[in-house]
Amino acid sequence: MAETQAELRQKAENDLVLSFLAVRRAIGYLGFFLPVVLILYGILSADGILNSISAYYYSPMREILVGTLCAQAVFLWSYEGYRPLTPQLLTDQNIARLAAIGALGIALLPTAEDLVYENPAGAPVTVEQPVDCTVAQCVLGEGVTALLHLASAGIFFGALAIFCLVLFVRGSRETAEKRARQRIYRICGWVILAALAAMAAILVFDPEGRLSALRPIFWLETLACFAFATSWTVKGRRMRPLVRMAQEAT
Repeated sequence: MAETQAELRQKAENDLVLSFLAVRRAIGYLGFFLPVVLILYGILSADGILNSISAYYYSPMREILVGTLCAQAVFLWSYEGYRPLTPQLLTDQNIARLAAIGALGIALLPTAEDLVYENPAGAPVTVEQPVDCTVAQCVLGEGVTALLHLASAGIFFGALAIFCLVLFVRGSRETAEKRARQRIYRICGWVILAALAAMAAILVFDPEGRLSALRPIFWLETLACFAFATSWTVKGRRMRPLVRMAQEAT
């Protein structure tokens, strides 16, 4: 029997929902993947944990770093989310594409990083660049490129915080599970903002890098990555035990 028009419409809507869920999960999984694989590299290599996630551009993990960020950019750019009935500035698609631009900027506009640093044992480690400069560094200069890198990171994490605090908590239908999810989104959003504020404070008040041995920037970036990854994974209908815990806490 041929499918009716209503059945075909329902099937198309279901396929669209599944597509949204798959993109959300992919964004979340990549957010977990990058810091975890960099931590494992730091543990297993003589380099140790570097000063920041961006510093891995000047390590053998460069391809992993750039590739993961570019994949994030592709998934974010393709994400449409919910379309408002009236024109709005803060839409899923607009903020996702803003985050995609930030992710691409982080990947293609490398930070300025010293090529000599200390591993946990205190021995100096020298990392050699394959070329003198990237295209952006050669054209814009290392200083300008580094500033654009910082701006891209702020745009990326800021856009993801907007998802957590504004976009993911929208909706009129209230259920106990939805309230639990909203609580998780808000916690993740505030964690991202707190991590950004802490990183900014370190850059302003510790320009000499007295805290660099503790790798605070790396761990704060990791915390922010885990926060946005958790929010997107929950939005993708995964991490149900965490949602149940949040629901039971009410």
